[in-house]
Amino acid sequence: MKRWLVVLISICLAVGVGSTAFAQTTAEKIKGYKMKEAQDDMQAGFLLAGNGQDAEAVKYFRAAVGLRPNWAEAHSILGSALARTGNFKEAETELRKAVQLKPDYAEGWHFLGEFLKSQGKTQEAQEAFAKAQRYAH
Repeated sequence: MKRWLVVLISICLAVGVGSTAFAQTTAEKIKGYKMKEAQDDMQAGFLLAGNGQDAEAVKYFRAAVGLRPNWAEAHSILGSALARTGNFKEAETELRKAVQLKPDYAEGWHFLGEFLKSQGKTQEAQEAFAKAQRYAH
């Protein structure tokens, strides 16, 4: 049985039957699964954060960022949750990453501004708020 499978795969590869289409379809499916899983992690994080369980929420937000590293909104939410847990250095890193990934992200600039204001970085906070206002639709 195993030998027939090897032969069949070898023949398909030799004639190029569906190899590109299969690879694209598989890659698209994997990407879709990752997006869905990241969205599920964000939802779980929101539920936990809503119940005041920010430390647990951070775990889910980190998982979402791990699955979709270029998702600006996830970095912003993670940064906000980290700030609520007292992890200010990493919070700032995540909040800045969000607006770096998506420079016109008005909410991200606002969240960064709020964080900077809470840290006594008044000038930087004002600059972030100005960008938030500029990009608000």
